[in-house]
Amino acid sequence: MTKGQRFIANAPRFAAMVPPRTVVAMLTAILGLCPVIGRAEETTILPPGAYRLEMVMASISRLPFFGSSKSASRSISLVEIRADGGKLIQSHRVCDFRVLDDSAMIKMIFPDKFVAALAQHTYPIRVEKDVEGWRYRADLGVERIGYRPGSGDTRLPNDVDDPSVYDWDGDGNPGATLKLSVPLLPDGELYVVQRGHSVLNGRITQPGKIEGEIEVRSFEHRVLGARPGFLNKSPEIRPDPKESRFFMTQVAQGSTCESLSPTLR
Repeated sequence: MTKGQRFIANAPRFAAMVPPRTVVAMLTAILGLCPVIGRAEETTILPPGAYRLEMVMASISRLPFFGSSKSASRSISLVEIRADGGKLIQSHRVCDFRVLDDSAMIKMIFPDKFVAALAQHTYPIRVEKDVEGWRYRADLGVERIGYRPGSGDTRLPNDVDDPSVYDWDGDGNPGATLKLSVPLLPDGELYVVQRGHSVLNGRITQPGKIEGEIEVRSFEHRVLGARPGFLNKSPEIRPDPKESRFFMTQVAQGSTCESLSPTLR
């Protein structure tokens, strides 16, 4: 009889020696290791801690009186990733938001109060392994600017008298205030409401570093008022996903908005 045959022959005797409760416990422990090992891999490739998130959102705008133009905005956010109940949770707070590319005629400015009023967002993230490496996905949810959502939240407010519109950035004007600089004209202000929904889809290129694309699920923008009055026209804004991208890199724990470099890549 071979060694393997002797083991098989003695298996019933071994099973009889081990209490059933112990066998169940052993099997549960072994099977339970699978998700634990998976979570350990995730936290190794994307360690919990502080990160710098840079998002470049490109768009094509058609502005009344000024025609079409391409532009891109860049935001820098301070991110925290933490493990919670077997899931990875991400939070981000916008530190800086500005326009990168303007048309020759127009310059859009996001005032400090606008940036300060942007909400902090918290959401689960997905990290999955495939044949090419590790994928990262973060659904940022719906961002509402300048108004409070009503029942159903199916449309943006049409005018400043809509009860859902409020002084979102605390500057004394309805909605959210954007500043507009046009050559040969005095600087203007736009009082706007916006609603957008974006998803980050990327690859973890090395532990603690992600690059990818920004999927814009929806974006709506409406001008409710303006100074001077002739600017009170809502532009048509179409996101340009081919030119939109994001980069996320781990930074030192305890980093602040002031410590994040605003320099573009």
